[in-house]
Amino acid sequence: MSKNLILIVSVLLISSCRNHEEASQPSSDNNKTANKALILDYEFGSTPPRTMESPPPPELTLEKASKIIKTGFLKFQVNDLNSTKIKVDSLLKKSHGYYENEQFNSHSNRITYTLLLRIPNTHFDSLVKLFEQGIDRLEGKNINAKDVTEEYVDLNIRLNNHLAYLNQYKDILKKANSIKEILEVQEKIRSLEEEIESKKGRLNYLDDKVKYSTLNLELTELITSTPSSESKFTTRLKSAFNDGFEGFLGFIVGVISLWPLLIVLLFIIISRKSIFKNLNFRKSNSPKDL
Repeated sequence: MSKNLILIVSVLLISSCRNHEEASQPSSDNNKTANKALILDYEFGSTPPRTMESPPPPELTLEKASKIIKTGFLKFQVNDLNSTKIKVDSLLKKSHGYYENEQFNSHSNRITYTLLLRIPNTHFDSLVKLFEQGIDRLEGKNINAKDVTEEYVDLNIRLNNHLAYLNQYKDILKKANSIKEILEVQEKIRSLEEEIESKKGRLNYLDDKVKYSTLNLELTELITSTPSSESKFTTRLKSAFNDGFEGFLGFIVGVISLWPLLIVLLFIIISRKSIFKNLNFRKSNSPKDL
């Protein structure tokens, strides 16, 4: 009796397991079919309808990096301009910088170098300190640091968005069916390309200003010389000669400016001579008194 009971229970359990497997099998097949359909939709999905509206920008993230533009101005009075310039040349070369502009001016009481230096950002502060410690007398200083990180990141995001727009519009252009659609998409592409070039130019400008800092450097040497008595006499002699010559030229110019009066005087003198000559001739030919 107990063996029969065990056999019956076993049969019921086996039957219950088979029913459970058959009930769960359709659900698994359905999941596989759905996944396969999703894969096919992904690989051979239908094309979204064309529209002239701008496609939505993709979600983009850009790691924030510090972008600092450093500029400065240093003014020095030096004892020997040439030796100081050689020192500046050497320090600038060691810092891997270069001159963007170099100007020399000579005046009656001073000579000056006005220099525009471009220095790698990482060497800017150390080079400024070397100048302050190694050049004679500092007369003026102004150092500025401008953070352009926000502008740089914003430009990069906008540039990436415009590039994404451009690719989408190029795909739309390949599928355009009418002349109107082609012209509209081409105009969008042209406008995007202009915006892309503008943003690339601005980014290149910021990269250059961040990579190489700008320093205006002014070096001045005062010239103080006391002329000797001989040079004073020579200078006065030359001045007197020049003044006399200038006076003589002024007299000549004044006389020439009176040419109408001179012509009248010359005419009067010639006329008087002619009149006197005629009178003398008449007197000589007149009969003498008896």
